[in-house]
Amino acid sequence: MASSPPPDFEDARARLMRRALWLPLLLVALAYANTVRGTFVWDDHSLIEEQSLVRELAPLPDYFTRMFWSDSLSVSRGYYRPLVTLGYAVEYALWGGAAEGFHLTNLLFHLAVVAWVFLLCRRGGASPWGAAVGAAAFGLFPRLTESVAWISGRTDVLAALFMLAALLVYQTDRAPRRWLSAGLLLLGLFCKEVAVAGVLALAVLELRAVRARERSMGQALRNLVPLAVALAVYGALRLNALRSDVRELDGGTSTGLSLGERVPTALAAVGHYAVMLVDALRPRLQVGVVGEAPLAWVLLGAGVLVAGIILAWRWGGRLPPLSRAALAAGALALALVLHLIPLGIHTLASDRFLYVPVAMLAIAFAAPIENAVRARPKLAGAVTGGVLLSFAGATHLRNRDWMDEMRLWRVAERVSGPDDAFVQQQLGGLYMNVHRYDEALVHLQNSVRTQNRMTGAKGYNNLALCLTKLGRHEEAITLFEDMVKQQPGYHRGHLNLAMTLARAGRFDDALLRLQTLQSLTPGDTVIPELRALFERSRDTVAKLPKKRPGDAEPAAVAEARARMYQELGAPHEAATSWEAVLNAPDSTPEQRLHAVGFLVFEGNLGRARNALEGLMRTQPGDERLLLLEEALVSRSSLDLSRME
Repeated sequence: MASSPPPDFEDARARLMRRALWLPLLLVALAYANTVRGTFVWDDHSLIEEQSLVRELAPLPDYFTRMFWSDSLSVSRGYYRPLVTLGYAVEYALWGGAAEGFHLTNLLFHLAVVAWVFLLCRRGGASPWGAAVGAAAFGLFPRLTESVAWISGRTDVLAALFMLAALLVYQTDRAPRRWLSAGLLLLGLFCKEVAVAGVLALAVLELRAVRARERSMGQALRNLVPLAVALAVYGALRLNALRSDVRELDGGTSTGLSLGERVPTALAAVGHYAVMLVDALRPRLQVGVVGEAPLAWVLLGAGVLVAGIILAWRWGGRLPPLSRAALAAGALALALVLHLIPLGIHTLASDRFLYVPVAMLAIAFAAPIENAVRARPKLAGAVTGGVLLSFAGATHLRNRDWMDEMRLWRVAERVSGPDDAFVQQQLGGLYMNVHRYDEALVHLQNSVRTQNRMTGAKGYNNLALCLTKLGRHEEAITLFEDMVKQQPGYHRGHLNLAMTLARAGRFDDALLRLQTLQSLTPGDTVIPELRALFERSRDTVAKLPKKRPGDAEPAAVAEARARMYQELGAPHEAATSWEAVLNAPDSTPEQRLHAVGFLVFEGNLGRARNALEGLMRTQPGDERLLLLEEALVSRSSLDLSRME
């Protein structure tokens, strides 16, 4: 007869069980520790670095009366996430704009969600260790790195944070708890629309109670009143912000698919998401393209959908109530991104959209899976350990891609291939940001060559911008004119066209374009500033002597011309004029320093290097040249991002 364990052993085991929550928290913190050293990438620049509401704290109502992307020069994407923008603003003030602080906050939010998943797994019937495994599997799931390692990906994390908290505090027999739960769901909706899945989860729990005759339908409906109030408040505030947003709605996927095209697109997305759940160790930035629904993926998605319906019909009744509610919420969260409704995204499926569904899967199946493997604890332990370690390793490695923007898009290019128009646009944009326009042009031309109707408009816009930066203004003007004909309400397109006309020296045409735009958007403060710039530049050109080929200009004349082109944002012409300053026999050391400085930061790399070396020879000992040398090395090293 086997002897029973000693009391001390039982006490130690009980303490370990009570502390089981620390296992997933520790594993997740270690796996994501390297993200704290990350930088701003991709949408972080627009949502954080370039947004006035973030850089300076504004009155609280301002955050709830604007859409998520508040750039007045861009099209509206229809997203309303005021709490995210408010959080960015508070952090910007707290961290002084340092990206590391934002990344730390992302990790802390994710750890909080892991804790909520653990508690809900316990409520669903899992043991402390079973709940710990479920929470760890969710927290380490490699496909979710996009939501945690990317600052702008936190929308799903925050929505899940408040949504799961609402599920935890909800109690049908206590009105204050029901109202608190509704308030938490409202906060989740202020972070991302996916939080509406929590409303469905609570409705499913109430419906289950009605079927079990624990309460009447009338009581259940009264219990759901706070949720209805929360939805009404959210809807009213969102509508008010949308009505005040005078920009044209994004003409991408919101109008690009017919109703008949949406069904196969949704089925193809279902197929991709099913594979992504199984193929967890290989997270990807791009998963398919909206508008392309290969038959194989459509059939796979249809098969997964049918199988899911059959399993829910036959086995759903055997699951605990919380598991059923979690599965319903996860299904709704996924349905919202299947392109059955208009979305301003071009990617067919995305890793970050799995954040809430994977959390719901962990809550739904932690207890059932634990019960199923009780007969073979050693085998289950070995498999669990292997899975969690592989998840942690894959997540840690993927985080490195999000720490360097060039690396991120180079990896995406390697995975998706050179024909991915969106990736090519992003690579072109990176080269544009460091004024390496020749290299940017190659990627932007590739993006147009491989475009589809969902990505073409932005590709042509960026291509035209690159062409005008290279001095090829007439080509850019043709592209911009075609663009504004297709999208008359595209404010930025009209302004880009006006700027390009001015850079080409067609100031009267540029001023007429501004006059037309003024009638479309009266009260725009940018237009008067541009009008003054164009008139000032026109006067400068009229006063300067006409430049003749082969003639050397005096340094003062060449400098005036260079500064005018700089102000117009015409680096090709500005660089030519600054080189004339360098070659002018009457140029001063300060003029030559300004000329080399411009070439270092915005000119051709080869010419900048030659000019800097020449100035170092003629002006040795000038410490400012060492700073320019460091800047040139930094600008030249964009392709040397870590890829190990």
